[in-house]
Amino acid sequence: MDRLQPCVLPANGVLRQSLLELLARSERFALTLLLAPAGSGKSTLLQHWRGRCAAIVVHYPLQARDSDPLCFFRRLADNIRAQVVDFDTSWFNPLAVASSLSPQLLGDLLADALARVEGPLFIVLDDFQWIESRSILEVMAALLEKLPGHVHLIIASRNHPGFALSQLKLENRLLCIDQHDLRLSVEQVQQLNTHLGGQVLSQAYVDSLLGMTEGWVAGVKIALLAYARFGTQALQRFNGSQPEIVDYFGHVVLRQLPPNLREFLLCSGLFERFDGALCDHVMQRSGSALLLEELAERQLFLLPVDNQSGWFRFHALLQDFLCRRLQVEEYARLDQLHSRAADYYLSLGEYEQALQHARHCSDQHIFLGLLEHCCASWVRCGQFGDILRWLEPLPETQLLAQPKLLGWLIAALSLSRRFHQAHYHLELLDTLEHTTPGVNLEPATRQFLALLLGLFEQDKDFVPPPAWRDLLGAGQDLEIRACTLAVIAYQHLLAARLQDSIRFASESKQLLAQCGHSFLESYTDLIIALCHRNAGRATHARKQVCLDYQSTDSVSPAWVNRATAMVVVLYEQNQLVEAQQLCNELMAMVNSSSATEAIATVYITLSRLLHRQQQTARSSRLLDQLSCILQLGNYARFVSQVAQESMRQAYLSGKSAVMDAVAQRYGLPGRLQAGEWERVRAYDESWERQGLACVYWLQARGAQAQAERILKVLAASLRQSEMRARLLIVEANRLVLAAPSQSKGQQLAALAGLVETYGIVNINRSVFDEAPGFAAGVLDLVQAGLLVVPDNYREHYAEFLQGIQVAPALDTLAGGLLTGREVEVFECLLSGLSNTQISDKTGIALSTTKWHLKNIYAKLNVSSRTEAILSVRPRASLN
Repeated sequence: MDRLQPCVLPANGVLRQSLLELLARSERFALTLLLAPAGSGKSTLLQHWRGRCAAIVVHYPLQARDSDPLCFFRRLADNIRAQVVDFDTSWFNPLAVASSLSPQLLGDLLADALARVEGPLFIVLDDFQWIESRSILEVMAALLEKLPGHVHLIIASRNHPGFALSQLKLENRLLCIDQHDLRLSVEQVQQLNTHLGGQVLSQAYVDSLLGMTEGWVAGVKIALLAYARFGTQALQRFNGSQPEIVDYFGHVVLRQLPPNLREFLLCSGLFERFDGALCDHVMQRSGSALLLEELAERQLFLLPVDNQSGWFRFHALLQDFLCRRLQVEEYARLDQLHSRAADYYLSLGEYEQALQHARHCSDQHIFLGLLEHCCASWVRCGQFGDILRWLEPLPETQLLAQPKLLGWLIAALSLSRRFHQAHYHLELLDTLEHTTPGVNLEPATRQFLALLLGLFEQDKDFVPPPAWRDLLGAGQDLEIRACTLAVIAYQHLLAARLQDSIRFASESKQLLAQCGHSFLESYTDLIIALCHRNAGRATHARKQVCLDYQSTDSVSPAWVNRATAMVVVLYEQNQLVEAQQLCNELMAMVNSSSATEAIATVYITLSRLLHRQQQTARSSRLLDQLSCILQLGNYARFVSQVAQESMRQAYLSGKSAVMDAVAQRYGLPGRLQAGEWERVRAYDESWERQGLACVYWLQARGAQAQAERILKVLAASLRQSEMRARLLIVEANRLVLAAPSQSKGQQLAALAGLVETYGIVNINRSVFDEAPGFAAGVLDLVQAGLLVVPDNYREHYAEFLQGIQVAPALDTLAGGLLTGREVEVFECLLSGLSNTQISDKTGIALSTTKWHLKNIYAKLNVSSRTEAILSVRPRASLN
């Protein structure tokens, strides 16, 4: 699409055509570096160039907070996805920054992702001087080594970017535009002066101005503004350097302003950005909005904030000057101004700005009190990174004086998998009992923090102490009760006690909603969805999952949990395009504070979808990345999921060497030799999934008998549990393994029995994927007409059920033997519904349904469901 825009005169009245042409040469270079001091016009030049560029441009204006690697790479991914919707985040995702991947590998991964973008792509990093993180700089250097030819990086900075450029220069892959190139010419000074309303300048005056400012855009503009208003006196007695230019002309401008306007300008310098309402509140005045419009018209370096009508900011240089003058002229009012600003931003929910102002108050109780308020809100919303960023720099003495802050820190550390630090601070909390009696958290809060840390550190090995029930007492704090219920619900899920988990999670969800704990509430939603999935009821909570997902803001941490539950629904329904798209969005959102359930589900699902598309290198890389992440804790359960999926993919690809490597990595040969899967035991997910990995491996090695013995043991264990969906997968694998030694009739009967037991609606994508070869058996049965597939099921699984015709009407098959009600019941039977499901669908009591089935069998002269199906459908082979 042609993105060229008409060439119009820019806001500063100067069209710098030669510079635009120079910057247009960036399409020939890997890196273009705009290196010049503040106020040189770098951002303005980039803005004009972007308006004329026909290629895709990703513009990322950097701020101080972007020097944090997680923040930088997440925002980079978000900015790329905003312009390139199908940008493949499976190749690179911000969570990898927190793992053990090297900067070189991260750079390679990002280069691979960019290589898949079609057409020319420009990535503009403006104000790069904010980036001081060594890891970010190393990744950028590695990226430039492998940057695809159609991708171009443009960095605008006040200083050297911090990584070596010599190799780029030698290879002629670097274009450098510096302050000499950005200087204003004589003609451009005259154009700018006319635009600002000044009288015609003499050649001598322009020469003097250029000599003084060296063509520095900000200096020239300030001088011209002063000249336009105060005449030649503005330039007298001045011959200083660039910083002095700002100070000098700032003084000149301020001195000529009325007192009220001068005070307004000075106080406005307190803010990074501001509008009339903020100024009115902080300065205790009215009419600020109109005054801001007037100042903007005067062009006193007042700039509108993009996409925020009525909001303004000063040029950074002028703001620095105003802040320094404010310290001198209004020092006595600073506390009051900062306190009001903090109150105002707090009322808007802009906690970051509120805390920045509160921190400048001389009374630290204002800052610490506000910090407690913000942390309480952040923990409810799941913004644990913000808690860590603000609390970790605080000295221990300050934390000990504010036990609530220490409690929030322990919770955030526990949920971010930083267990050693959480233990340390929990012990620090205990010291208060001995050093400062009476200054501590409530015992119940301390008990809950220990419970939270124990569960997330030990995972399925955690055994809650008996005293946890005290946290659910009738007189207990509502938040403590709600959060405890959520933690115990998760513990029940880990132990495969699904009904208990659903019960606790449902009660917790109601209480959490009352407390405003949106993040933990969404976590209970995920727990409930996973319980229903494992119980073989994937469709049970589908409607609620969809509603919760649609009603949650995508920038909220709660969205990650609800979107993960949505991925489960989409995947099981075989809506793979939608599932993959949502996984890609989640890859850019998950971080070290995300639920491990969410991270593992997203990584494994996306890996499985990519493998299905024959993108084996990418699918394997995702599993490797997940393995690195899982090293941060005791995650045997999730490790076993990676083991099973790695072996499954290698089995489907026919890569025996890879299968052997996977088996060795997870110690499967030794465990098989030790007889780990020879005896039935209480269900354990790690044991079951690694047992399935053994089954795939043994089948590939021709050891079908040993594989069948393992499946038999797994099935016996699963029958004692509530994990019905996992049992179905194991039984499907048994059916596939047994088929070669069975007659055609036995094969058909076995498959029909599976459908009878579980219902065809529960034979979903997971079953087809985790029981390789099972889909072929279902397809043969359906093609032979022995199993009538509902239309929506056939549509969902068209990949496996290609060319299936709609079943003929039953009345023609039954020849008038059956009544209308019996026909309805028989249609349900042929659709694979169980007796209970037939009762639910037809509205007939279960006992009456069984009576109808008995009559149907008698009329068709058969004795079972399987014989009834075979009596009206020809036999066919499963092979």
